Amino acid sequence: MPPDAAEPDLKPPASAQAPELISSAGKRESDWHVVACFILLLAGLYLTIGPALKLSGWHIRTELNPAFLEAQAWRDGRMDLSWRAPDTALCNGKVYSVHPPLFTLLSLAALRLGSLYGLPADQFYTPWYVIVVALPLPLVGFWAFQQVLHRAAWSAVLTAYWLIGTPMLPQLILCGGGSINPLNLILGSAGLMLVVGDLLGRRRMWPTAIGLVIALWSRPDLVFFGLAALWIAWRMKDKRRRSMILIGCGLTVAVGTLMVLNWLKFGSPFESGYRYVYDYRPNSWLGHRALTYGVFSPHFLRENAYSMNLAPPHLRLTAGGLVPENEDFGVGIWFTSPLLLGAFIGLRRWLPDRPARALMFSSLLVIAALLMYHATGGEKVGYYRFALDWLPVWLMALAPWAIERWRRYFTLGCLAWSGLYFNILWQAYP
Repeated sequence: MPPDAAEPDLKPPASAQAPELISSAGKRESDWHVVACFILLLAGLYLTIGPALKLSGWHIRTELNPAFLEAQAWRDGRMDLSWRAPDTALCNGKVYSVHPPLFTLLSLAALRLGSLYGLPADQFYTPWYVIVVALPLPLVGFWAFQQVLHRAAWSAVLTAYWLIGTPMLPQLILCGGGSINPLNLILGSAGLMLVVGDLLGRRRMWPTAIGLVIALWSRPDLVFFGLAALWIAWRMKDKRRRSMILIGCGLTVAVGTLMVLNWLKFGSPFESGYRYVYDYRPNSWLGHRALTYGVFSPHFLRENAYSMNLAPPHLRLTAGGLVPENEDFGVGIWFTSPLLLGAFIGLRRWLPDRPARALMFSSLLVIAALLMYHATGGEKVGYYRFALDWLPVWLMALAPWAIERWRRYFTLGCLAWSGLYFNILWQAYP
């Protein structure tokens, strides 16, 4: 029997064939209902995490953001930085940023636009900073869940979980000071949301292509999801050529840009520059690990697996309330965001779906790479930050399972627990 007879090509999902927003009860959700749910989501986020984010005070501290320094250098016609900030590489006597280029490009645009409006020459205007980093997140999450669920109320609930009940919240708080590593994680997770929402929804592919560029220009390890996107595009019988062209263009732009920048900075398209980061602090904890075993090594598997999965939360009761204890290995993602366990409990729900299966398999490749990284992904205040590189895929895959029958109460309970946990957590920040 030919392979295609045993395993037919992917057909456009029902949402692509009938674009009306249909709930699982079979009734069309009106546009007003969808808009009302999104407005309620925004109001809920403002009331719950608004005090933690303090968006009006967001600013860029250049000592925490080599990408912003790189934007200044590009504006002045140079590739190398004017001075050496932490997490920069010294190569051939010049200092370079090793971070992917998305925030550099955003900063360069902000600097150019700021000069037209007479703003200070070395400032990322706060409202623009908030607009490009924080404000798109509820819209991106709500859109992505709607592509899969077509139930606006539950799309709002799961978007809230993504932003309140996962490491998204503490990383967003750190973005308030312009730290580059949290910014890359947040932007990469947002790009991944675009990818997954499209591939598990209408599969128009151009949102996937845009999402891949955003994701890879923020977190290059997310390239594994590009492989899943290519496979899904190939299986689209009715629009294979168009889908492959769109995904191919997105990956070419994303990966090609990274390789060109590596070549211009370090002389090779395959040299990221990370091995030059620790030359001035070889005896530090991270420096010793990277210089002794490599930036990626199986040596780190055991402790990284512990950090991701088993490190328990430690809270201490004080006169001021509960405070997290400092732990080098953070806290396992299953303790902080237990809804993700639904990916295992609801395995039979998403496993037959080929696009979901491809994306989940790709997430395992991303996780394998992260488990061999020389940093543990744990934050001392109590969470595993690298989960943001695969968490949108898991949430989207389990979403249809999580909103039916008794599972909806499990979902709401997980939202309550994770929201409470991270509410306690953010109080530990200065």
